[in-house]
Amino acid sequence: MTETIKDIRDQAYLTENEVLNLNFINDSSRYIFRKYYRSGLRSHIFEILTAQDVLKETQGEITEEIQLFPRAKPKKMLRILRNRFKNKEAVFQEIKKYRLLLQFLGPEYIAQSEEFIVDYTGTGKSQIVLCGLQEYIEGEILDPWGLGDKNFLPDLFSTPICPESQIKAMVEKNRKNIAIFVKRIRQMISNTGYIPDLAGFGNLILTPGGDLKLVDINNIVEIKLNDSIPIDDKGYPSCDVSVEVLSILERELLQKDIQMDDPLYRFFLSRERKIKVKELEKYFYKSL
Repeated sequence: MTETIKDIRDQAYLTENEVLNLNFINDSSRYIFRKYYRSGLRSHIFEILTAQDVLKETQGEITEEIQLFPRAKPKKMLRILRNRFKNKEAVFQEIKKYRLLLQFLGPEYIAQSEEFIVDYTGTGKSQIVLCGLQEYIEGEILDPWGLGDKNFLPDLFSTPICPESQIKAMVEKNRKNIAIFVKRIRQMISNTGYIPDLAGFGNLILTPGGDLKLVDINNIVEIKLNDSIPIDDKGYPSCDVSVEVLSILERELLQKDIQMDDPLYRFFLSRERKIKVKELEKYFYKSL
């Protein structure tokens, strides 16, 4: 197991110095690329900001005789996948995963992206790199492991000046969108045998308008109904944990009574299997 995960981690990634010298981005006085604080195991992520917004953020602006420093909001997010592909066919297979998400979840429930291939020469030789210009989603991270309080949604939308009727309407809208999201994920599982990664911190975002968005569109794993616990390309048991997250959304946010006679939950949430999954999770985090 140790050698397997190490081999996975040692795939050729773009180094930090290489990322800062991207030959496929033209120098522009209009836009600034800033490293996003949540770049993960699969992608380098950059905020694409207008130079004007960054100037306001750093030097401030006067509003009603008060100097403010508004944080620059990204116009888009640039994702640069760390994986280096052997050929274009392998890239197209990766893009199919995004198309699968778009087909089943629709643009309402994912951060849409324009996927494209570049010829990267920062290492001195030509290499195929997959990138994406992704929609920037503003909102609160939905942490599935922090939903023990049944008032999570009302508390999320509550403000001192927000009327109770408006809070109730927002909560109902959010629950409706979560219910549709869960239904479409279940349909994707039934029709394709695949599930997206719902488990990573920050993968699910609740927007100020009450929408639920999946922002990690690059990890879709196959569901295998056998005793082995599958791990993804980074060594994490994302299939089992994502099914558990799905059950948490139904139980904690939709306030449904999760029935263990449900074939999906009966198989993946059995006590014996969850113990094995927790051990794999511990090993994964220790090896980071």
